[in-house]
Amino acid sequence: MRKFSRRDFLRLAGGVAVASALPNPAWAGILDRLLHEPALLRPAITPNDKFYVTSYRSAPDIRLDQWSLAIKGLVEKPLTLTHADLLARPAVAQIVTLECVGNGVAADAISTAEWKGLPLKALLDEAGASSQAVDVIFRAADGYSDSIPLARARAGDVLVAHTMNGVPLPRGHGFPARMIVPGIYGMKNVQWLTEIELVGEDYKGYYQQKGWSDEAAVKTSSHIDLPGHGGVVKGREALVQGFAFAGTRRIKKVEVSFDDGETWREAQLEPELAPAAWRFWSYRWELPKPGRYSIAVRATDGRGRLQSTEEQAAFPDGAGGLHENTVNVIA
Repeated sequence: MRKFSRRDFLRLAGGVAVASALPNPAWAGILDRLLHEPALLRPAITPNDKFYVTSYRSAPDIRLDQWSLAIKGLVEKPLTLTHADLLARPAVAQIVTLECVGNGVAADAISTAEWKGLPLKALLDEAGASSQAVDVIFRAADGYSDSIPLARARAGDVLVAHTMNGVPLPRGHGFPARMIVPGIYGMKNVQWLTEIELVGEDYKGYYQQKGWSDEAAVKTSSHIDLPGHGGVVKGREALVQGFAFAGTRRIKKVEVSFDDGETWREAQLEPELAPAAWRFWSYRWELPKPGRYSIAVRATDGRGRLQSTEEQAAFPDGAGGLHENTVNVIA
């Protein structure tokens, strides 16, 4: 679930300590070149073939003539829907960013798509969901399962999605139906959906049984896409760009620092793509004298809460810490 990142390499290899301890400053430049990350200007909507992939097992082969979706458990009228039934019902579209809970700080297991499907609330209302239910379990064709509380399931923005960026869900992204639950990590956005069951107790899914978070709310994060780590900038000014994400809490402010966090400067936010999507930002940096500089970024969510600066591994509830890129300013 977790991607090995530049930050991990530095921690394990002791690269930062070695570079600062050695008298020859060339070692810092060598590390920069070894760990160079090219600038990445990502599109607002991630193409399907570039969307990150993580799964419990490999994608199962599903034949539509043998597939159905059951809604059962603590409901008055259990439902069984075919793929044709799903497509025939009124659908809504939402732009939602998904992030893997194992994503490291500024790693790449985060993507955004426009999803189309049926509001889960409408299906629960049709089935007559009992107020005695506690959790709604999602079960998949590959044997995987996870759950969300009934109150979250009825919020209105949770989708049983059958379309991704205007085409039927690709096999690798949950065909023929998957869950989209904005604001929580990807492990609860169950793919290859076959059953929705309402139960009267707190259900622990596959990863919760291994100690991962059950709430799984995404943490506020911010990322620098340009310039890349170890890159070179020159001239009078440089454009610093990236994105920030806080799930359904949205992004209120993004700030950048060029002096190890001593001072922070507010970046310009691009128009919001959607309430549960990443938000892009930019800052025009008037370049200082030549040298090596560390650029750091932090975000404030829509509730006014500042992103945590404390470094934390992904387990058990998502990685924490600030993204920093070191760049070389030349004349």
